[in-house]
Amino acid sequence: MKISTKKIWASVGISGLLIAALFGHLIYMNLRSADPILPGWEDYSETRFEELMARDEPIMVEIYASWCQICLLQHRALKTLHEEGRSPKIRAVRVDFERDTAFVEKHDLKQTGMIIIFRNGRQYERTSGLITTGKIEAFMQEVQTSHNVP
Repeated sequence: MKISTKKIWASVGISGLLIAALFGHLIYMNLRSADPILPGWEDYSETRFEELMARDEPIMVEIYASWCQICLLQHRALKTLHEEGRSPKIRAVRVDFERDTAFVEKHDLKQTGMIIIFRNGRQYERTSGLITTGKIEAFMQEVQTSHNVP
């Protein structure tokens, strides 16, 4: 039995569409560029972070990856808070999960989409899944109440 070239190409096309339908979102998330850093935030650098840790001020650290769905939603919520003038009043640093591996290993991080609060050289709070403005604001309120963070 001989299969025509047209049938082979049709099968390839249908297979491609099926793969795109099933895995397109995953492919997109792995290929998309990083979200732009928000105004007032800093990209992580070891030297700068150590300098900030020596101060008596809280630091909010976002553990970020461009392929992370939680990170995308978290970024959108943080951006909304910024645009509405409701950003947390705290120094903020973004750690790239894949690039800043020394930080990730030092703090035993196993996932992305996390927010960690540091102060006086130590970690105070760690949470994940803050994908709405309300959840971010509630977390920051809890941090302020529990740890006397301004």
